[in-house]
Amino acid sequence: MKKYILSVLAAALALLLSGCMEMSADELYSLPELSEGYLKLQSSIDAFLSSGAEYAAPTSGTNRQPIQREDLDGDGQREVLAFFNVAGADRPLKIVIFRDTDDGYAEIARIEGEGTGIDSVAYLDMDSDGVREVAVGWQMAAGINMLSVYSVKGWRVNRIVNTNYTEFAVCDLTNDGGSEILAFRLSQSDLTGEAEHYILTGDGEIVSSTARISSGSEALERVRSTQLLGGSSAVLLENTYNGSGLITDIFAYRGDRLVNITLDDAVAMSEATVRSYKSYCRDINGDGILDVPRPVILPATSENTTYFMLEWYSYYSYGGRRLMCTTYNNYADSWYLELPQEWLGRICVSRDDGAAGERTIVFSVLDEDGGRGRDFLAIYTLTGSNRAERGEFDGRFILYEEEETVYAAKILADAGETSLPVSAEILRENFGRLYSEWVTGET
Repeated sequence: MKKYILSVLAAALALLLSGCMEMSADELYSLPELSEGYLKLQSSIDAFLSSGAEYAAPTSGTNRQPIQREDLDGDGQREVLAFFNVAGADRPLKIVIFRDTDDGYAEIARIEGEGTGIDSVAYLDMDSDGVREVAVGWQMAAGINMLSVYSVKGWRVNRIVNTNYTEFAVCDLTNDGGSEILAFRLSQSDLTGEAEHYILTGDGEIVSSTARISSGSEALERVRSTQLLGGSSAVLLENTYNGSGLITDIFAYRGDRLVNITLDDAVAMSEATVRSYKSYCRDINGDGILDVPRPVILPATSENTTYFMLEWYSYYSYGGRRLMCTTYNNYADSWYLELPQEWLGRICVSRDDGAAGERTIVFSVLDEDGGRGRDFLAIYTLTGSNRAERGEFDGRFILYEEEETVYAAKILADAGETSLPVSAEILRENFGRLYSEWVTGET
C-alpha cells in the first residue's frame, strides 16, 4: 500500500511541476475507488470465508491461485473461480464460479468434491465447441488422487471423466487443434503402470484408449508435450529408473489409439531411452522438438573417472529415430559443448580443479593405442573478483559471461596439429549453458 501511495504521489507531483493540474493534499492521498462489481464479488467470497471456509488453492500445476479468472463459455468475458475447503461439509472442496452481471458478480455454478485438497486444475476445450471443460485433480489421501473432468455448458455442471491418476496432462495428440486429457497411473509396488487417453467427441461421448508405461518405472518425474519428426504431436514421460537413472516413454496417437512408440514389447520397457543418470530431454538444437539423450562412455583417462558424451535423438511417430547432435555436458559447472562430427570417436576428457576459483575440462586427442594423447582444448569455469581478467589471460578467450561466472576457453593445439576442427568461432557457436528448470530445480 505504501508503494502504491508513493507512486500516486510521484505521478501527481510530476503533473504539478508541469503545470497541468492542481490537487489538494487530501486528493493526493486518495486511492481509486473499487468498482461496485468487485465489491460484490469480494462480499460473496467473504461470506464463504466467514462461514468457516478456507481457501484451498491447487498445490501443483500452472494454475495455483486461490482465485482464478478464465473465459469458460467463450464470450470474451472471464469468469472468476474461487477455491474453498468447507470443513464439516459432505463434499468439503468447492470451486465456485462467479460471473459479472448487471448487478455485479453472482454465483452461476459450483463444482464440489471430496478429499483433503485440490492437487491441480486445468481448463481445456475437448470438443472444440468454444466452451471449456474444467479438469480437477482431487487429493483423496496421501498418494491417492482422482481426476474429474466437468462440462459446464449452460452453467450446468456435468462430470464426464472420473479416474484415479498419478499425473495428468492436457494435450492434442490427434492434431485437430482441440484438447485431450492424458492420465498416467503408476503402481510403485510392482513398478508397472499405464497411460489413458481421453477424447470428447462432438456428440458428447468419451472415447479412451490405454498404453503401457515402461516396466521398472519407479516414479513419474516430468510430463511434457512436444512435436515429433514429421509433425505429429507426442507427450514425453520421464520416469525415475533404477534409483538414480531415467527412462523416457513417448506417447503418440496412431491408428485411432494411444501408443507408446518407444516401448519394446519383448522386454516391456523403452530400452533405447534408458540412461544411468538424470539427464533430461530437451530441445538441444532449437527446432521445437524435445530430444532424448543417450549416454555414450568416452575412452577412459588416467583419472579413474568415467566421462560421457550424450547422443541426442528425435523420434518419428512410428518409433524410428534420428541422431540430431552429440554433446559433452558438464553438469557440475552448468555448461555443454556440441561436439563437431570430426571429434567423435577421437577424443577423451579429463578434469583439473587445481587452481582456486578455476575449474577446467581438458579435451585430448586419442593416441594410436586409444589412450590420452595430446591436449588440444581447455574450457574454464572462472569465479572470483578477477574472473574477467583471467578469462582473457595467456591466450584464453571468453565464451560466455554471467554476473558471477565467466566461461572461457584456450586452444592448446590447432587443427593442423590434431587434424580436428577447432577455433574460437566453432567453440562460441557450439557452447551453451545448462539452466535449472523452475518447476523442479533440476537440469
